[in-house]
Amino acid sequence: MATKRRRSSSARAGALGCGPVLALIVIGLLIQYWWVLLIALGVVALTVVLVRVATAPPRPAMVRPPKPARPPKPRPVRAPPGPTLVGDDLADQMRAAKQVRHIRDMQEWDYEWIRLTNPERSSRDLSEIANAHFARGRSIGVNYGDPSVP
Repeated sequence: MATKRRRSSSARAGALGCGPVLALIVIGLLIQYWWVLLIALGVVALTVVLVRVATAPPRPAMVRPPKPARPPKPRPVRAPPGPTLVGDDLADQMRAAKQVRHIRDMQEWDYEWIRLTNPERSSRDLSEIANAHFARGRSIGVNYGDPSVP
């Protein structure tokens, strides 16, 4: 009679031998090349989205209800334009505008000069000094060196 041979328990463990090694290799490759997998998944997702959009039926056009008729808003009242300036009138207006710009620039320059010469004063004090200075008709930039101005 034939005797049955018993298989040892270590023989079954040997069949399991290469599975964990392959799993570790796959995990190692995933860890090392994760960025490649992310790019590939992104390309696949983009392709799926494009295919779905391309094969989707067109959306029906939305019909907007007409706006209710409103009376037009009254336009603001504007003063009629002045007479067209020609020749001497235009030259006088240009001269006056240039003088106003010049005086304003000089006042700004004076204010800066007063601000620099009085650094300890507050802006309110500086404004009062500058206003008093301008009220007397004086300007550091305009009257500097002019002996006729006190």
